[in-house]
Amino acid sequence: MRKSFLKNSLKDECRSFFFIIAAIAVIGLCCGSCRLCREEDPRTADGNPIIQLEVWTIALKPKFTGYMEKLFADFEHAHRNIKIVWTDLPQQNIMTKLMASVAGDVPPDLVNLTTANAVFLAGHSSLASVSELDRDRRSKEYFPNIWNAAAYKGEIYAVPWYVSTRVLIFNRNLLKEAGFAAPPADRAGVYALAEKMRETNKAHWGFFPVIRLLDDFGMLNVRLYEPSTKKAAFVTPEAVGLLNWYAELYSKDLVPKEVLSEGYQGALERYKQGTLALLEAGPQVLLQIKSDAPEVYSHTDVAPLPWSQEGTVPAAVMNFVIPRSGRHKEEAAELAFFITNWQNQLAFDREVPLLPSTLKTAEDAFFAEGRGEQLLDKAMSISLKQLVKAHDFSLGIARSRELERCLKEAAETVIYGQSSAETGLQSAAEAWNEIVSGAAADE
Repeated sequence: MRKSFLKNSLKDECRSFFFIIAAIAVIGLCCGSCRLCREEDPRTADGNPIIQLEVWTIALKPKFTGYMEKLFADFEHAHRNIKIVWTDLPQQNIMTKLMASVAGDVPPDLVNLTTANAVFLAGHSSLASVSELDRDRRSKEYFPNIWNAAAYKGEIYAVPWYVSTRVLIFNRNLLKEAGFAAPPADRAGVYALAEKMRETNKAHWGFFPVIRLLDDFGMLNVRLYEPSTKKAAFVTPEAVGLLNWYAELYSKDLVPKEVLSEGYQGALERYKQGTLALLEAGPQVLLQIKSDAPEVYSHTDVAPLPWSQEGTVPAAVMNFVIPRSGRHKEEAAELAFFITNWQNQLAFDREVPLLPSTLKTAEDAFFAEGRGEQLLDKAMSISLKQLVKAHDFSLGIARSRELERCLKEAAETVIYGQSSAETGLQSAAEAWNEIVSGAAADE
């Protein structure tokens, strides 16, 4: 497994290298004209230059166009010398475009990114340190566990915006069909439901796991690495037990064979079809189920995740990052803190069922009163209670993508029966340590 992983990593690095070269070549054709245009900055009525802040976000148009345009207008009103130029991009395109702009030395000033992508770019020295730009110590306004998500080498490289923590969404009719009066509260209960469901109806499934070992190990308090050396530390009885659990579910046909290839989307589609009893997802997914599968929604309820005895759950965090080569880093930081302040987050959370990253927003009466939709309000209440112990388990060390990939390969080899859990994890640990050593040599 280690050799195949390293071979794949080399291929990925080669592809990335040629992509960067191509990006520079393409962008270089227009860099000269771009910079000439930028040098001729427009000016205010009193003759001061107007700063144009280029901001990129992910999939906000058209639903949140009005909200964002008002936000930008309010900021511009308070900062008369700033004009915001807003671009909204699909999730699958933003990193490609951002890496090209960084390679061509024409990056935007402020970018909306996931924590994993923020840490990846921080590891490649592409982002400015938010810690250094936070001179007013506004960091204290955020949940500490959320603020620290994008930490790399002791610095913070992102301002957190909105957050989602998963809840357990379940089909009451399918649970009743399998003889369960309530959703399972631990892994043993999930296994029992998966087993009973297959005995009762071969067309139905009790469980479709979305396997991400970073999250799974985090909820089990399995340390991924030794902080001082970054060497792998995940070959533990708890990790072995988890992989054996997944492998047994798979080998006994208690989960669909497509569980690794289809991931979350496969789970969601089966739930909407009424053939899956349990779904792990953020509360906002309830709106999609209600719209796409109203009959299934009528039999849907929610409960806390059954995985963590201590209440630790994975958090998906959206952030704002500032490219290190941007021209207006101070102003970009000011805008990032403005968009994510407690008042603006509250306004945003009123429009979409997501959680805030700021402490004061979460204390607002709005979250206690709810939206008037019983099921959604119940899910949001569960999710909000989890927020104080929620963590974005994205890796904050160099070559994080390669390291996460070796964990993914370990899960695949064990679940597909190609190796034992002990062997799979040990091979992953060896590959991990080689990657870490290579990263150290590059520094």
